[in-house]
Amino acid sequence: KEKLINNAITALLSQEGDVAASNAELESQFQAVRRLVASKAGFLAFTQLPKFRERLGVKVVKALKRNNDGVTHASIDMLCALMCVSIKY
Repeated sequence: KEKLINNAITALLSQEGDVAASNAELESQFQAVRRLVASKAGFLAFTQLPKFRERLGVKVVKALKRNNDGVTHASIDMLCALMCVSIKY
């Protein structure tokens, strides 16, 4: 399970807010990352995977530069999920 979550996160972050991606697609990517980091394995990936935080930061900055309400909301919602960890052990 942990390996699948790590692979999914890595795949989502490999697309660093490309210009070719539509706003709806980028919004969906942030929502997927939000759901993945809500799990114990996903949050551990945030703290342990190399370059995770850096790539996520670049993706958020590029998303905010799009000036699209849906993308902005999804990116900030994902960041809030990382700040409010409610993982049940």
